[in-house]
Amino acid sequence: MSDARGRRDRCKLLIERCGYGAAALTLLPIPGSEIVGVLPLHVGMVIGIGEEHGKQLTRDSALELITRIGATVGASLVGSRIAMTAGKIILPGLGGLVAAPFMFASTLAIGTVARLYFENDGALSDSEMKRAYDAEVKRARSSFDPARARSSEARRHAEEAVAEDQGGAAHTATPAAAPSVEELADRLAKLDELRDKGMISDDEYRRTKDRILDSL
Repeated sequence: MSDARGRRDRCKLLIERCGYGAAALTLLPIPGSEIVGVLPLHVGMVIGIGEEHGKQLTRDSALELITRIGATVGASLVGSRIAMTAGKIILPGLGGLVAAPFMFASTLAIGTVARLYFENDGALSDSEMKRAYDAEVKRARSSFDPARARSSEARRHAEEAVAEDQGGAAHTATPAAAPSVEELADRLAKLDELRDKGMISDDEYRRTKDRILDSL
């Protein structure tokens, strides 16, 4: 029992560290860092959870499990798509306002479902996956600590994920052009969708909407 408890604690620590690393991706001054960094970070997290349970996963098998989790829980924003959508609805430099808590909660939810999957030797039903995912997203959003997302540890974890995926090429990326009116309208629409789905609070919605409108 103590071995199982220790393994679970180590997995939770790994998942939380990856969660803050994913949140830190939204704060890095590297264009597109969320897109290039979140997927290898999630893959590494799942591989680490598998190793704790005596399972040796490849990158492809870990990615397969992440994709299955996303399809099962009905999360269209899994892996790199989490970052791409979050990045489209915020202005440069405002990642921490909406994207950071969202990336943190989604990462913890994916990690929690993966942990339960291995704890049950893969015998986790679709309904159990969805319940665990939804419950962890709700819990994680309420426990998110912005200071930890800005910590040197989280930043280092995020930078390592970016470097792993692009070999450091992200540092030389060309800055994005100023958004058009059509792009800003799209951001507002996606912001409305996140609010309607309960993924952001009313305060987060109002602050982000004001920043988007200020750029017109």
